[in-house]
Amino acid sequence: MNRYSRISVFVFLLASNVLALTPTDPFLDRLKGEWTAHGTAFGVTAKVETKWESVLNGEFFRLSLSYTTKNKDGVEQTFAGHGYYQAKREGVYEGYWFDTQGNQYPIKAKLEGDSLTALWGIPGKIEGKSVYSLTDSDKLFGVNDSLKQKDGSWRDFSRFELKRK
Repeated sequence: MNRYSRISVFVFLLASNVLALTPTDPFLDRLKGEWTAHGTAFGVTAKVETKWESVLNGEFFRLSLSYTTKNKDGVEQTFAGHGYYQAKREGVYEGYWFDTQGNQYPIKAKLEGDSLTALWGIPGKIEGKSVYSLTDSDKLFGVNDSLKQKDGSWRDFSRFELKRK
């Protein structure tokens, strides 16, 4: 075997081992890809775009999200954020959220059927809930975000039904 053949075999074996070690998650794998829709965010009509992808050698799934709205003067405004989810055990996830308003929140999420409920925020300051649901043979992706009120109830601040791009 010549030198180049040995190097090719070594690279193939190394790549095979790395791919074999990359964790997968059945539910989050179904979310992979780009999704888009029009709906309501922060009380106004908005366009939302999301992308779910495996990052950092498969250790995390990243949700990249952006809302585009228009203010009262018709000027477009964009809110964007990234959520990083890591499977801790089957159906249980933890992670962190970062956004363009400078917010950073821990995330604790649980899968029930085809819906992932993510609780995020800082107790006593701000607490939120995002419910992600796959329907119609994974062709539709529902997102419902809400904030916890002082009385313990939840108030929606965005709702979308996204389709794959």
